[in-house]
Amino acid sequence: MTTVNASLDRLERYYDSVPRAAARAEDFGPLTLFVREATGWPYYARPTLKWTGPAATAEDVERVRARQRELCVPEAFEWVAEVTPGLREAVEATGLRVHAHPLMIRDEDAPLPDPHPLVRVLDPEDPFLAGALAVPHVAFAEPGTAVGDAGTGELATEITARAAADRIRVGRTVLAAAVENGVVAAPGCTCPWAA
Repeated sequence: MTTVNASLDRLERYYDSVPRAAARAEDFGPLTLFVREATGWPYYARPTLKWTGPAATAEDVERVRARQRELCVPEAFEWVAEVTPGLREAVEATGLRVHAHPLMIRDEDAPLPDPHPLVRVLDPEDPFLAGALAVPHVAFAEPGTAVGDAGTGELATEITARAAADRIRVGRTVLAAAVENGVVAAPGCTCPWAA
């Protein structure tokens, strides 16, 4: 059984290393900004791994936000509250709204549930790959949790525009999707990483 602290340490190393495969890391002292090197989903800023200096301040957050604006990328920060609890106050002091999500850690000794019958892991040639890549872009195009204006027409446009599968081919991404009635209902992905 893995202890919570060991799991948090693994998560921190994962969150720091995975973006480095497709982004460069820019150093802002207690914060690191990941800047994508090619097309794809924009990355975020997060606490610098193994930082031993003073905690991030609102001024540190503002410096990163200015750089994000300069790069024309979303002003986004991600962190694990259990590891960096003071970052929320610094981020909110700059005017950003924080969306908290619970951290769920599965006991490594617990058996995995049987996969849902609609869910399948996609390979680079899977006919549902383009849909699985497009759904999150359409789903998250509207801020907040309300239903947005996008529908199947927008999804069809996204499907033709987002059919890249290079990361899957080289093993840097595993993508799964729930497919119902011939349409991708929900995708999910993970980026394999050797601890």
